[in-house]
Amino acid sequence: MRIPARKLRPLLALFAGVAGAALVYAAMPAIPPATSSAGAEPLPRRAPADPAALREAYAYLPAQTRFDAFVAVHQGRELARWGDADLPINTHSVRKSLLSALYGIAIDKGYLRLDQTLAELGIDDRVVPLTAQEKRATVRDLLMSRSGIYIQAAGEARGMKDSRPRRGAHRPGEFFYYNNWDFNVLGTIFERRTGLSIGDAFERWIARPTGMTGFRAAHVIYEQPGYTEHRQFVIFLSAADLARFGMLYADRGRWGGVQVVPQAWVERSTRACSPVADRDPFDAYGYLWWVDRDADTVWADGWGGQFLIVDARRRLALVSRNDTGRSRLQLGWFVLFDGDGWRSHHQHLHQLMIRAAGAAPPSDAPARAGPGRNAEPRLAAADPAC
Repeated sequence: MRIPARKLRPLLALFAGVAGAALVYAAMPAIPPATSSAGAEPLPRRAPADPAALREAYAYLPAQTRFDAFVAVHQGRELARWGDADLPINTHSVRKSLLSALYGIAIDKGYLRLDQTLAELGIDDRVVPLTAQEKRATVRDLLMSRSGIYIQAAGEARGMKDSRPRRGAHRPGEFFYYNNWDFNVLGTIFERRTGLSIGDAFERWIARPTGMTGFRAAHVIYEQPGYTEHRQFVIFLSAADLARFGMLYADRGRWGGVQVVPQAWVERSTRACSPVADRDPFDAYGYLWWVDRDADTVWADGWGGQFLIVDARRRLALVSRNDTGRSRLQLGWFVLFDGDGWRSHHQHLHQLMIRAAGAAPPSDAPARAGPGRNAEPRLAAADPAC
């Protein structure tokens, strides 16, 4: 049956209007435009000890990587900057290491304890209620991604879904599974116990004390699906500001002579708490940090090519970022037409920055306590010190 043109035109107009509205919605930015913080100052520059290594890095970045920004900081001074280093970019799973720092401060302030259970904290999931065993999981278990709670979570990647253990397969604390439910619930607990949003806390407790130039509390947004009570928090942060955060950890939580994150927390949270396999170059997981004991470093690592290496032994932090967009439309474009960043590229840049800084320690230099350093051999179970 043919539809008369006079009836078809309004239908086409309606379809075009709906499609246009959907496109406008998809193109809307998730965060407000970036502006420099009042009074914020860029880090002083460090002249390279090996200028050839720095030139090699600047040539390598556009020729061999897909990164959009790169920043390296050595001993509190900016050693390298390339690309759009001030653009707020979705940190993806790097958000977890940022939250780890907030937990260290919150625990130090007395808002919560590592041994508190979900039952004590009044945490459940009203969509998929927890069992009595699951409610025995502690804050420490969640930080180590060992809750033993295996239900659908916001923001899960396909690999998380495919590898999720059967519900009830493990008791809290006994098995490591990289679990977005744990990470999202840590966000819920933090906000309930402190009375602060993650954005407000990060701005007050970390961004301002370290002089971050672009971060705003509004750069933390939330995604709430219908299949869980606990929403996913999403943090947008520039490469330059993330490098400041890395330098904060490279200096054991101190910035400008002020202890921003407790030193004991920096050391504890970056210990090798759980052994991991098939995640090269990582061989362990701490409190929301990845550990590479072969290189004596810790990483914050996120989807799409979001990488931070903290090399505390050399007082060096370096950041590589891929811009995955600030809207659904940009994210879709990235998935279809752009490419993921590679950890091996960031590792190569690490070696170049060691040369550029002249920071290679002598072969007989004693190991220092701090991020990535663990005196014990490779672990068969969680480190008791965690």
